[in-house]
Amino acid sequence: MACAYALNYPLLKIAFAMEPPLVVLFYRVLFALVSSLPFLLLNIRKFPVGRTDNLLVLSVSMLNIVGFMGLWFLGESMVSANLSSILVYTYPLFNVLLSMVFINENPGKRTIVGMIIGFAGVVMVASTNIYVNGYLGIILLISSAVSWAGGTVLFKKKTPHIDVRAINVLQYAYSLPVILVLALMFGNFPFSGLTPEFLGVGFYLGLVGTYIPYLIYLMLFRNYSVSRISPYFFVIPAISIGFSSVLLGETISLLTAVGFAVISVGVFLSNR
Repeated sequence: MACAYALNYPLLKIAFAMEPPLVVLFYRVLFALVSSLPFLLLNIRKFPVGRTDNLLVLSVSMLNIVGFMGLWFLGESMVSANLSSILVYTYPLFNVLLSMVFINENPGKRTIVGMIIGFAGVVMVASTNIYVNGYLGIILLISSAVSWAGGTVLFKKKTPHIDVRAINVLQYAYSLPVILVLALMFGNFPFSGLTPEFLGVGFYLGLVGTYIPYLIYLMLFRNYSVSRISPYFFVIPAISIGFSSVLLGETISLLTAVGFAVISVGVFLSNR
Protein backbone atom coordinates (compact mmCIF):
# COMPACT_ATOMS: atom_id res chain seq x y z
CA MET A 1 0.00 0.00 0.00
CA ALA A 2 2.70 2.50 0.97
CA CYS A 3 4.69 1.83 -2.22
CA ALA A 4 1.59 2.20 -4.41
CA TYR A 5 0.68 5.52 -2.77
CA ALA A 6 4.29 6.73 -2.92
CA LEU A 7 4.64 6.12 -6.65
CA ASN A 8 1.61 8.36 -7.18
CA TYR A 9 3.65 11.48 -6.35
CA PRO A 10 6.21 11.39 -9.19
CA LEU A 11 3.50 10.23 -11.60
CA LEU A 12 1.27 13.11 -10.53
CA LYS A 13 4.09 15.51 -11.40
CA ILE A 14 4.08 14.02 -14.90
CA ALA A 15 0.27 14.12 -15.14
CA PHE A 16 0.04 17.75 -13.94
CA ALA A 17 2.36 18.75 -16.78
CA MET A 18 -0.23 17.35 -19.22
CA GLU A 19 -3.59 18.33 -17.73
CA PRO A 20 -5.04 20.58 -14.96
CA PRO A 21 -5.34 19.08 -11.44
CA LEU A 22 -9.09 18.43 -11.47
CA VAL A 23 -8.88 16.72 -14.86
CA VAL A 24 -6.14 14.46 -13.49
CA LEU A 25 -8.34 13.72 -10.47
CA PHE A 26 -11.34 12.96 -12.71
CA TYR A 27 -9.41 10.31 -14.63
CA ARG A 28 -7.81 8.90 -11.50
CA VAL A 29 -11.24 8.30 -9.96
CA LEU A 30 -12.77 7.20 -13.29
CA PHE A 31 -10.15 4.48 -13.79
CA ALA A 32 -10.46 3.46 -10.13
CA LEU A 33 -14.19 2.97 -10.71
CA VAL A 34 -13.59 1.05 -13.95
CA SER A 35 -11.09 -1.18 -12.13
CA SER A 36 -13.74 -1.98 -9.52
CA LEU A 37 -16.44 -3.02 -12.02
CA PRO A 38 -15.68 -6.78 -11.77
CA PHE A 39 -16.42 -6.67 -8.04
CA LEU A 40 -19.49 -4.52 -8.70
CA LEU A 41 -20.91 -7.06 -11.15
CA LEU A 42 -20.06 -10.19 -9.15
CA ASN A 43 -20.98 -8.99 -5.65
CA ILE A 44 -23.97 -6.70 -6.10
CA ARG A 45 -25.70 -8.29 -3.10
CA LYS A 46 -23.00 -6.94 -0.77
CA PHE A 47 -23.89 -3.32 -1.53
CA PRO A 48 -25.88 -1.33 1.05
CA VAL A 49 -29.52 -0.81 0.12
CA GLY A 50 -30.76 1.37 2.99
CA ARG A 51 -30.86 5.15 2.73
CA THR A 52 -28.88 5.69 5.93
CA ASP A 53 -26.06 3.35 4.91
CA ASN A 54 -25.78 4.93 1.48
CA LEU A 55 -25.68 8.40 3.02
CA LEU A 56 -22.85 7.22 5.27
CA VAL A 57 -20.88 5.88 2.30
CA LEU A 58 -21.62 9.11 0.40
CA SER A 59 -20.21 11.11 3.32
CA VAL A 60 -17.10 8.92 3.43
CA SER A 61 -16.59 9.41 -0.32
CA MET A 62 -16.96 13.20 -0.06
CA LEU A 63 -14.30 13.29 2.67
CA ASN A 64 -11.94 10.58 1.34
CA ILE A 65 -12.08 11.40 -2.38
CA VAL A 66 -13.57 14.82 -3.17
CA GLY A 67 -12.33 16.62 -0.06
CA PHE A 68 -8.98 14.92 0.36
CA MET A 69 -7.88 14.46 -3.25
CA GLY A 70 -9.56 17.57 -4.64
CA LEU A 71 -8.00 19.90 -2.10
CA TRP A 72 -4.67 18.07 -2.35
CA PHE A 73 -4.48 18.33 -6.15
CA LEU A 74 -5.43 22.00 -6.16
CA GLY A 75 -3.03 22.77 -3.30
CA GLU A 76 -0.11 20.96 -4.92
CA SER A 77 -0.52 23.12 -8.02
CA MET A 78 0.31 26.15 -5.83
CA VAL A 79 3.27 24.86 -3.82
CA SER A 80 6.21 22.53 -4.40
CA ALA A 81 5.60 18.79 -4.36
CA ASN A 82 7.93 18.46 -1.36
CA LEU A 83 5.97 20.97 0.72
CA SER A 84 2.81 19.22 -0.42
CA SER A 85 4.17 15.94 1.00
CA ILE A 86 4.84 17.57 4.37
CA LEU A 87 1.40 19.15 4.65
CA VAL A 88 -0.64 16.20 3.34
CA TYR A 89 1.13 13.87 5.74
CA THR A 90 0.00 15.83 8.74
CA TYR A 91 -2.84 13.35 8.09
CA PRO A 92 -1.65 10.74 10.63
CA LEU A 93 -1.52 13.43 13.34
CA PHE A 94 -5.07 14.61 12.60
CA ASN A 95 -6.17 10.99 12.25
CA VAL A 96 -5.05 10.05 15.74
CA LEU A 97 -6.39 13.31 17.22
CA LEU A 98 -9.86 12.81 15.72
CA SER A 99 -9.88 9.15 16.77
CA MET A 100 -9.18 10.21 20.34
CA VAL A 101 -12.09 12.68 20.24
CA PHE A 102 -14.72 10.69 18.32
CA ILE A 103 -13.79 7.02 18.84
CA ASN A 104 -12.28 7.33 22.31
CA GLU A 105 -9.04 5.65 21.27
CA ASN A 106 -6.10 5.97 23.65
CA PRO A 107 -2.88 5.78 21.60
CA GLY A 108 -0.55 6.04 24.59
CA LYS A 109 2.41 8.33 25.19
CA ARG A 110 4.90 6.18 23.27
CA THR A 111 2.72 6.24 20.16
CA ILE A 112 2.29 10.02 20.36
CA VAL A 113 6.03 10.58 20.77
CA GLY A 114 6.73 8.17 17.92
CA MET A 115 4.33 10.02 15.64
CA ILE A 116 5.91 13.38 16.44
CA ILE A 117 9.33 11.91 15.62
CA GLY A 118 7.93 10.35 12.44
CA PHE A 119 6.50 13.68 11.27
CA ALA A 120 9.81 15.38 12.03
CA GLY A 121 11.39 12.83 9.70
CA VAL A 122 8.86 13.70 6.98
CA VAL A 123 9.83 17.37 7.31
CA MET A 124 13.51 16.46 6.98
CA VAL A 125 12.88 14.23 3.95
CA ALA A 126 10.87 16.85 2.08
CA SER A 127 12.64 20.01 3.28
CA THR A 128 14.56 20.69 0.05
CA ASN A 129 13.17 22.57 -2.97
CA ILE A 130 10.28 24.07 -1.04
CA TYR A 131 8.44 27.03 -2.53
CA VAL A 132 5.09 28.67 -1.84
CA ASN A 133 2.96 30.71 -4.25
CA GLY A 134 0.77 32.38 -1.63
CA TYR A 135 -0.84 30.82 1.41
CA LEU A 136 -3.94 29.38 -0.27
CA GLY A 137 -2.05 26.23 -1.27
CA ILE A 138 -1.00 25.64 2.34
CA ILE A 139 -4.58 26.04 3.56
CA LEU A 140 -5.89 23.68 0.90
CA LEU A 141 -3.30 20.99 1.68
CA ILE A 142 -3.86 21.08 5.44
CA SER A 143 -7.61 21.00 4.80
CA SER A 144 -7.11 17.94 2.58
CA ALA A 145 -5.31 16.16 5.43
CA VAL A 146 -8.15 17.00 7.84
CA SER A 147 -10.74 15.81 5.32
CA TRP A 148 -8.92 12.48 4.84
CA ALA A 149 -8.64 11.99 8.60
CA GLY A 150 -12.32 12.80 9.01
CA GLY A 151 -13.23 10.24 6.36
CA THR A 152 -11.12 7.60 8.09
CA VAL A 153 -12.72 8.19 11.49
CA LEU A 154 -16.24 8.26 10.00
CA PHE A 155 -15.54 4.99 8.18
CA LYS A 156 -14.12 3.43 11.34
CA LYS A 157 -16.95 4.54 13.62
CA LYS A 158 -20.08 4.33 11.48
CA THR A 159 -19.62 1.65 8.80
CA PRO A 160 -18.40 -1.58 10.48
CA HIS A 161 -21.49 -3.40 9.17
CA ILE A 162 -20.93 -2.42 5.50
CA ASP A 163 -18.69 -4.54 3.27
CA VAL A 164 -15.30 -2.86 2.80
CA ARG A 165 -15.13 -3.75 -0.89
CA ALA A 166 -18.55 -2.22 -1.49
CA ILE A 167 -17.46 1.01 0.19
CA ASN A 168 -14.33 1.10 -1.96
CA VAL A 169 -16.43 0.85 -5.14
CA LEU A 170 -19.17 3.26 -4.09
CA GLN A 171 -16.78 6.01 -2.96
CA TYR A 172 -15.62 6.33 -6.58
CA ALA A 173 -19.13 6.09 -8.03
CA TYR A 174 -20.48 8.75 -5.68
CA SER A 175 -17.55 11.15 -6.02
CA LEU A 176 -17.02 11.00 -9.81
CA PRO A 177 -20.04 13.18 -10.80
CA VAL A 178 -19.07 15.77 -8.18
CA ILE A 179 -15.50 15.91 -9.49
CA LEU A 180 -16.78 16.29 -13.07
CA VAL A 181 -18.97 19.24 -12.06
CA LEU A 182 -16.06 20.87 -10.19
CA ALA A 183 -13.76 20.40 -13.20
CA LEU A 184 -16.29 22.04 -15.49
CA MET A 185 -16.89 24.88 -13.00
CA PHE A 186 -13.18 25.68 -12.95
CA GLY A 187 -13.03 25.74 -16.75
CA ASN A 188 -11.35 22.38 -17.22
CA PHE A 189 -12.75 20.02 -19.86
CA PRO A 190 -11.95 16.37 -19.08
CA PHE A 191 -12.83 15.09 -22.56
CA SER A 192 -10.58 17.22 -24.75
CA GLY A 193 -6.86 17.27 -25.56
CA LEU A 194 -6.13 13.84 -24.10
CA THR A 195 -3.09 11.83 -25.16
CA PRO A 196 -2.34 8.09 -24.89
CA GLU A 197 0.49 8.95 -22.48
CA PHE A 198 -1.85 10.81 -20.15
CA LEU A 199 -4.47 8.06 -20.28
CA GLY A 200 -1.75 5.51 -19.47
CA VAL A 201 -0.66 7.49 -16.41
CA GLY A 202 -4.31 7.99 -15.44
CA PHE A 203 -4.99 4.26 -15.67
CA TYR A 204 -2.05 3.49 -13.39
CA LEU A 205 -3.16 6.17 -10.91
CA GLY A 206 -6.67 4.72 -10.94
CA LEU A 207 -5.89 1.02 -10.61
CA VAL A 208 -2.52 0.63 -8.86
CA GLY A 209 -2.43 4.07 -7.24
CA THR A 210 -6.02 4.24 -5.97
CA TYR A 211 -8.28 1.19 -6.19
CA ILE A 212 -5.84 -1.43 -4.86
CA PRO A 213 -4.15 0.61 -2.07
CA TYR A 214 -7.47 2.14 -0.95
CA LEU A 215 -8.91 -1.35 -0.59
CA ILE A 216 -5.92 -2.37 1.54
CA TYR A 217 -6.22 0.91 3.48
CA LEU A 218 -9.90 0.31 4.30
CA MET A 219 -9.25 -3.29 5.31
CA LEU A 220 -6.43 -2.24 7.63
CA PHE A 221 -8.51 0.43 9.37
CA ARG A 222 -11.44 -1.97 9.62
CA ASN A 223 -9.31 -4.50 11.53
CA TYR A 224 -6.83 -2.35 13.49
CA SER A 225 -6.96 0.80 15.56
CA VAL A 226 -6.34 4.19 13.96
CA SER A 227 -3.26 4.80 16.12
CA ARG A 228 -1.80 1.41 15.12
CA ILE A 229 -1.96 2.05 11.36
CA SER A 230 -1.53 5.84 11.05
CA PRO A 231 2.24 6.04 11.81
CA TYR A 232 3.05 3.89 8.78
CA PHE A 233 1.78 6.66 6.51
CA PHE A 234 4.89 8.67 7.38
CA VAL A 235 6.96 6.30 5.24
CA ILE A 236 5.04 7.23 2.08
CA PRO A 237 6.80 10.58 1.43
CA ALA A 238 10.15 8.89 2.04
CA ILE A 239 9.43 6.12 -0.46
CA SER A 240 8.10 8.75 -2.86
CA ILE A 241 11.41 10.62 -2.78
CA GLY A 242 13.14 7.36 -3.64
CA PHE A 243 10.86 6.78 -6.63
CA SER A 244 11.33 10.40 -7.73
CA SER A 245 15.10 9.96 -7.72
CA VAL A 246 14.75 6.97 -10.05
CA LEU A 247 12.01 8.27 -12.36
CA LEU A 248 12.68 12.02 -12.37
CA GLY A 249 16.40 12.13 -11.60
CA GLU A 250 15.94 13.99 -8.31
CA THR A 251 18.87 13.80 -5.91
CA ILE A 252 18.67 12.48 -2.35
CA SER A 253 20.47 14.78 0.06
CA LEU A 254 22.13 13.80 3.32
CA LEU A 255 19.29 15.49 5.23
CA THR A 256 16.78 13.40 3.29
CA ALA A 257 18.68 10.21 4.13
CA VAL A 258 18.74 11.15 7.82
CA GLY A 259 15.01 11.85 7.57
CA PHE A 260 14.45 8.27 6.36
CA ALA A 261 16.13 7.00 9.52
CA VAL A 262 14.13 9.37 11.77
CA ILE A 263 10.86 8.18 10.20
CA SER A 264 11.87 4.57 10.86
CA VAL A 265 12.54 5.37 14.52
CA GLY A 266 9.17 7.12 14.81
CA VAL A 267 7.26 4.21 13.30
CA PHE A 268 9.14 1.73 15.51
CA LEU A 269 8.34 3.68 18.69
CA SER A 270 4.68 4.10 17.69
CA ASN A 271 4.19 0.36 17.46
CA ARG A 272 6.10 -0.81 20.49
